[in-house]
Amino acid sequence: MKTSTLIKHELLAEHDFGFAKFWFYPNFLVGEFAEGADVSQVDSLGPIRLLERQYGKTTPFIYISHRKNSYSMDPMGYKEIVDMFPNLMGMAIVSENKYRRMIATLERMFIKKPIAVFHELDEAYDWVVKNLEE
Repeated sequence: MKTSTLIKHELLAEHDFGFAKFWFYPNFLVGEFAEGADVSQVDSLGPIRLLERQYGKTTPFIYISHRKNSYSMDPMGYKEIVDMFPNLMGMAIVSENKYRRMIATLERMFIKKPIAVFHELDEAYDWVVKNLEE
């Protein structure tokens, strides 16, 4: 994996909300939702507060969605969350499941940020490094 002055792969914090786990790094975070979770806007409040504390409105970051489980979330609610963070530089979606990768491509209609879809986390990390350096 490439080394960058912008990205240090040192884990800053890990949070488990039951319906999802989040790992925070200096310029990116990884989110993994639990199998069968039905994520509401109310559920999103805790992770949103952590995002605000960690990155504020100025620290550039990228969200890596590790979709190894099946869960549901309102895509319009997702857009509202993305719009809250002008410093969100993009999203990487990781899934080995072909169906989940196809759904991820539909999210581009709702979210006007760079979105890339990958099979493996390492591919997403490389993409994060490249996009934050540009």
